[in-house]
Amino acid sequence: MKNLSQKNLGILLAIFAYSIFAFTDVALKITSEVYAPLEVAFYMNIFTILFLIPVVFYCGGFKKTMKTKSLKLHALRSAFMIVNFPCIIYAFAHLPLTTVYVIIFCMPFVLNIMAMFFLREKISINRWVSIAIAFVGVLIALRPGYTPIGIGVILAGLGVLLISASSICTKLIGKTDHWLSYTVYLMAFQTPILAAIVLYTGGSLIPDLTDMSTLPWFIAAGALYVTALSFMPMALQKTDASIIGSLVYLVFPWGILYGYFIFNDVVDNWTLSGTAIIIISGIYLIYREKIE
Repeated sequence: MKNLSQKNLGILLAIFAYSIFAFTDVALKITSEVYAPLEVAFYMNIFTILFLIPVVFYCGGFKKTMKTKSLKLHALRSAFMIVNFPCIIYAFAHLPLTTVYVIIFCMPFVLNIMAMFFLREKISINRWVSIAIAFVGVLIALRPGYTPIGIGVILAGLGVLLISASSICTKLIGKTDHWLSYTVYLMAFQTPILAAIVLYTGGSLIPDLTDMSTLPWFIAAGALYVTALSFMPMALQKTDASIIGSLVYLVFPWGILYGYFIFNDVVDNWTLSGTAIIIISGIYLIYREKIE
């Protein structure tokens, strides 16, 4: 990776992060069949923290990793994510995986617009072309018909706005902050609030540790979530937020693979064709950013 430019390294980190998030989406969908959305969110945080603590101490401890001049932005980002987490979990629990992805794939448009206003980023025609091509690929792959506007759709749409706002906060946070600070502050702000809400709604703070249908998913998702939450801020600090947002379409091929092998979803030619277009759009974006 030493020969990569900062921009290309950021793109690579974002691809890794999105690939991992696609797996955690599967974990959220499976565990939400057993637990309420807020409980899933809280348990995910607990298992994330279990894997986060050793990494923090390896990197110099909490004092070093939490040093910041952007505490208010960390708090604001955490607030966005606190609301987003249950929204997305509820959407995955009550909607097909592909339907949620269609809604999430509106994020590049939202994030590009936010980046123009809040970050003063100049969005090149190539980025808009890449986004448009990828969205066509999504439409071909899913061939969406009429979807009733229920609570799941509304919450997924709200999640898109919150994720985009969180990404803007990440970009605004000082580059001198340790790469782990984004995850540490998120867990520090988010976990106690989720715990209080779970208790208030009559839920349990401890999952059933004997339930082998969900425990392995929580463990795997917690370990990988630490990685993805660390990669994404690093990516956002190395390249434009609008580029990172445009790469979100690359989770769709992973969704197809997970859907086939885990949920036995059959992949048809339309889906394969749309996926090919999505991948081409991502390659096109990376190529154009490399030569510009």
